[in-house]
This record gives sequence, C-alpha cells and structure tokens, in this order.
Amino acid sequence: MANLSEQFFQERKHVLWLGLIAIGLSVGWFFLDGEVKLNLADEGLLWYGTQALRLGQLPIRDFQSYDPGRYFWTAAWSFFLGQGVLSLRLSCVLFQSLGVLAGLLAARRLSRNWLFLICIAILLCAWMHPRYKVFEQSIALMAVYAGVLLLERPSVRRHWWLGVFGGLAAFIGCNHGAYHVVAFALLIAWAAREAGWRAWLRRTLVWDAGLLAGYTPQWLLFIFAPGYFREFVRYLRSILSNGTNLVLPVPWPWLIPGDHPFWLWISGIVEGCFYLALPAFFVFVALRAWQLGRLRKPIHPVLVATACVSLPYAHYVFSRPDIVHLAHGAPTVVLGLIALGFTFGKGPRLGHLLAPLLMVASLLANLFQFGVTTEVMAPPGSLYSVEVKGQRLLVGLDAAKVLASAQHLATDLAQPNEPILIMPLMPGLYPFIGRLSPTKRTYFVFPSPEEDRAFLAEIEAAHVEWVMLQDYPLDARDDLRFMNTNPLVFAHFRKHFARVPMTTLPEDFVVLRRMRTNPIP
Repeated sequence: MANLSEQFFQERKHVLWLGLIAIGLSVGWFFLDGEVKLNLADEGLLWYGTQALRLGQLPIRDFQSYDPGRYFWTAAWSFFLGQGVLSLRLSCVLFQSLGVLAGLLAARRLSRNWLFLICIAILLCAWMHPRYKVFEQSIALMAVYAGVLLLERPSVRRHWWLGVFGGLAAFIGCNHGAYHVVAFALLIAWAAREAGWRAWLRRTLVWDAGLLAGYTPQWLLFIFAPGYFREFVRYLRSILSNGTNLVLPVPWPWLIPGDHPFWLWISGIVEGCFYLALPAFFVFVALRAWQLGRLRKPIHPVLVATACVSLPYAHYVFSRPDIVHLAHGAPTVVLGLIALGFTFGKGPRLGHLLAPLLMVASLLANLFQFGVTTEVMAPPGSLYSVEVKGQRLLVGLDAAKVLASAQHLATDLAQPNEPILIMPLMPGLYPFIGRLSPTKRTYFVFPSPEEDRAFLAEIEAAHVEWVMLQDYPLDARDDLRFMNTNPLVFAHFRKHFARVPMTTLPEDFVVLRRMRTNPIP
C-alpha cells in the first residue's frame, strides 16, 4: 500500500506542485491587496445575490442576477468564510485558483521548465481582475485544458465529461454555455477529421448527452422551483433583445491621449495592443496551420484548443471593450500566442521568450486594476479605512461618504419596517445595511417604458418609503443619467417623494422620502 501511495504521488507530483503554485499565488495576491476598493455596482450585484440566496431567494426568479451557479458557489463558501466583502472576494479567488491551475496544466504540455511555468502563473493571475468577475476567464481557461485533454485522447468518455463541463459552465453563465458549444463543436470536428463522419456523429451525440447531464442543476430548478422557468425565459428574452453590455469604443493604442500621466499612458498603450493581438492571433494561427499542413507536421493541441476557445470569447471582449472585458478573453489568447511560439525553431524556442514578455505586458495592461497600485499611487490621505460587515476596506472619499450615508439612513432615519429602495447601480448597499431590496430589480441599465411601468407598480406594492438615488452620467454620457433613461420613474419620485437633506452625500446623490408636500427642486 505504501508503495502504491508513493507511486501515485510520484506520478502526480508535478500536478500537485502546480496546484500549490496556483493556490499560493492567487491567495497570496489576494492577501496583498484584496482589501482595497469597493464596487457597489457589479461586485455589489454578486454580494447581494449571495446574501439573498442564503435567505432563501432564488437568482433570476426572486432577484435580478446572472445565472445561478456563481451565487451557489459564493453562498456555499460564505458559510465557511463569512458574509463580508473580503469573504466574497476570497471565495472568488478560490474559483480563480482552479482556472489558473487549468491554464498551467495546459501550459505544461508546452514546457515543464519551472521558470516558464511561474511566468505563466503570474501572467494568468494578472488577468484575474476584478475578482468578482474571475468566473469568466477561469471557465475559459478550464475550457482550454478540457480541449487539450480531448485532442490528446478523443475517447467517448472524454466527450461525455466534456459535455458535463459545458452544462455546468452554462449554469454559471448562459454565455459560457453558448461559447462552449461553438468552441467544442469546432474541437470535436477537428478531433474526428480522420476518424470519419460516423465517429464524429457518435462523439457529438455523447457530448450532447453530457451537456444535458451537466445542466442538471438548472433542470432541477425548472422542475421544482415554482415560477423559476417563466422568469428564466424572460431573462433570456431580455438578453437577446438588449444584450448584456453598453457599447464602448475600442481603445486602440493610437487613441490613447499623449497627455496622460506616464504609467496611465503606457498601461493604455499596452491594453490597446492586446485588442490588436486578438484578431491578429486568429490570422497567425490560420497561416501557421496551413504552413504546418503543407510540411505534414502536427499542430500542437494547446494551439488548437486556445484558438477554438478564444474565438467565441472574442465576442465577450468586444461586447464592451474595456479592461474588465478584455480580461475575459485575453488569458486564452496569450496562452495561444505562446503555444504558437513553440511551433517555431529548435532548442530555446520562441515560446520560452514570449512567456516573460507577455507576462510583463499583462502586468502593465492591468496595472491600474491592482489594489496595490491604488495604495501606492493614491495621494496621501485620499483612502479611508471603513468597516464593511465587520471587515476593513480602503476606499475613496466618495465611497466612504456613500457608505456612511446609507448606514445613517438605515439606522437613524428609516424604521426597520420601512422599505428602502437604492438605485440605479448600487445593489451592494443592501447587504451593507443588512436589508433586502423591496423590488426584484436592483440594477438599471436597459430601461423601457413597459419595464418602468411594471417597476412603478412594484414600488407601490412594496410601499417603498425611502429612496437613495444617484443621478450621474454613466460612461460620461448625459443621455445615460437616470432621469433620462427612466423618465417615468424619475417623474414618479418628483411627484410622490420629498428630498431629505443629507450633507454627507456626494453631489450626484439624493435621499427621498414618501409623502412629500413640495416638489423636488
């Protein structure tokens, strides 16, 4: 038995060390700067959903959310780690560790050089920001490793487990399910190109069965959660009609203003270069595949897998081209560029040289996403230590004012039985003050008159007494101020609510109370 245990460890020693590197670097980086900044919008949406799920509400059906999987992950970990923001971030970092490990397992197919693999680990961690979004890039990296395993041995069993992985990914995000179908339809076809159409059909059917099996958690909600399926259909219709993101211009490197401070300028230039690298990567892969085909040389599975996975994820990157969405697709492209480098030359290969270069480029592109950068570059006295659910965070002045005002509203002004509505993009204030939203809708991005009328009915049915409202130009666009995007709701507030003076609030915030007697100025 001892000999068997020793043999098992020796065979998997390399994988165990990679796991320790992935966890150590991910968690260590979190302890370095995980307490800096607070995003009450997107991070707040995840935090609110985690707390609401713990209290018995279901994502999509009972509160506005993404697909349920990520909330089940963070809610499960909250029983061990706690319910604060830092605990939420750490639960996301644990998921990140799985993604980094998957990327390292794929990269070790290229080289087992430890310096090379450490560069890859740092590179991948550099793209794991913001932490509340690491589900996206982590699933993409897992998909690359799954694709490598499939190409190495395209057995029926691996097609089944590939499908199970795709179903679970769709439970975390339906977009991941769609990207999975595109990526692995290509990979399965590639793997079966010499086996014939019968083998392709059999493998595809097994993969499809695995997809259905992996989606079992969602099927169970459809069957046993009353009203869930109806709301899920509405959720999908909303995505198809509105999309998921507001469009931004692509920050090409030549568009970065030259009068920016040096580090901001260089970070923007490098970020823009990654947008150029995405389409260039597919061109280079196509040309190199054609060239290797002429030479009758095999194409490395890592290169094929990264290309097939990166193709659908490029949609995510360009759906809202900012550094956050770039991070969802860049890690797989960077791995692919390094794999492409390994197809050239002999001896010290280009891939070994590309790894540290792309590591530095990734760190520069994400420089201002790191909490440690905020701490180092922030002017003295501009960061404030605040307590958020028993945990200390460093935030800017405006965030500190908003948190203090929300706490004052919840504890000193509003009675415990008086509902407080917080809008348009601050769902994180609900768990901070220990309350649930009186309405299902907590995030206002794609308004419509029909949704506004339904929302007004929801406000009245909930007997909302207090409103904390921010009216600011989202994406620096005046047409995206709340008063312009939701005029019916804004007019309702002017008619039925009165402004409550509060000197601690930033200028674009206002607190309102029902049963006003004078119009809001």
